[in-house]
Amino acid sequence: MRWMTGALVAVNVAVYLLWHTMRSPAGVRWLAANFLLSTGAVTQGRLQTLLLAEFSHIDTTHLIFNMIGLWTFGRAVERAIGSWRLLYLYVAGGLLASVGYLVYAALVHSRAPSLGASGAVSAIAVVFACLYPRAWLVINFFIPVPAMLAVVGFLILDIVGVLSPQRDMVAHAAHLGGALFGGLYWTFWLRPRRRPAYGA
Repeated sequence: MRWMTGALVAVNVAVYLLWHTMRSPAGVRWLAANFLLSTGAVTQGRLQTLLLAEFSHIDTTHLIFNMIGLWTFGRAVERAIGSWRLLYLYVAGGLLASVGYLVYAALVHSRAPSLGASGAVSAIAVVFACLYPRAWLVINFFIPVPAMLAVVGFLILDIVGVLSPQRDMVAHAAHLGGALFGGLYWTFWLRPRRRPAYGA
């Protein structure tokens, strides 16, 4: 029985609920200190934000879309590579996504905080596309697109977002950092050990 995808979704939802049910100012400050990633947080020694921000959502729509992606890609990837490798992919992909965001924030002199599972989900989505490149995804709920084409398209949008920042409140660099780890993990670990059962 595969359970890791559901557990990761549950943790994300739990942190979201904490944001929306915490009433004490001290509790809100604790959440902000531990679940928001920024250059300031890291320079102050709060390195836990590199990972914890990847489980953190405040906006409902942000949570819903990330969890749809995590559930859709995560279940298939978990079936193919196993629960613990999926957890590793989420955590390591999320960490590299956070590093990507920090590098970009430093380059553009931004102290804005970042949060959300998008970077970790990007890592999982890249592995999904490599495992099942011809699987059909439905974009915007009605446009069918092959998985590899869809993921490459989103990565191109992220590259454009990094090169031409529009202040759209999207951490494009984090997406690219997570996607980079997904590609590396597939290329140097999963693909050499790929079994016929993975399919394509």
